[in-house]
Amino acid sequence: MSLYKKLNRLIGKALFRYEMVKNGDFVVIALSGGEDSLALAYFLNDWRKKMRIDFKILAVHLDMGFPKDEREYKEGVKWLENFCNSLGIDFYFNKTDCGIQAMEAYKKNIKTPCFVCSWHRRKYLFKLAQEKGANKLAFGHHLDDAIVTFFMNVFYHGELSTLLPVQEMFKGNLYIIRPLILVEKNLISRFAKNGWKVIKNPCPFAGESKRKLIEEFLENKVYTLGPKVKRSIATAIFNPRFEYLPIRK
Repeated sequence: MSLYKKLNRLIGKALFRYEMVKNGDFVVIALSGGEDSLALAYFLNDWRKKMRIDFKILAVHLDMGFPKDEREYKEGVKWLENFCNSLGIDFYFNKTDCGIQAMEAYKKNIKTPCFVCSWHRRKYLFKLAQEKGANKLAFGHHLDDAIVTFFMNVFYHGELSTLLPVQEMFKGNLYIIRPLILVEKNLISRFAKNGWKVIKNPCPFAGESKRKLIEEFLENKVYTLGPKVKRSIATAIFNPRFEYLPIRK
């Protein structure tokens, strides 16, 4: 099976299994410019052509406000816009101060910068979706993200939870969907090498976050235990046995 067909099949499986999109939906895609969000836009649009339903897509790219090479960044944003135009997807760009607020929080040692940045980014996207009349917000989270999030919640929050394929927000006025939830990261990375221009993540904290720490721990200490370990973890996350989990009383 070709790489395209494998990705297409897994994404289609997620879309249908969890009923992520329906006729008349308006989906906002969080397009960071990374390979995950590019794959999300590409394959969601591909399935839009094949599914017997009609739904609208708007790709949104936000300048987070982190220091960066502005010339290189503008070229990247222009490529993103052309990428969306080639797919027939509307493109929206705006500048925010999410990154600046994250750096200020770090300096004051109030909260972790990743939490602050993510919180403000989501708040902005929620508000934008409401203004545009969208009822779905699509993120490029993949299977590896779900596994990492599961272990982060176990290690740091003392709970068994992870990313949901479909998540209801604001009493059903908005739903977060994750079409890549069944796809392993390495498949996306391999596919992205086919001429896609990936925008570099300008976040100065990207290499030292808890998420990065857990990713390295899994790669170096857990997945090395055997070739089937990663797949077993993924299967366990999607196949919980609640009857064998104690309930706190």
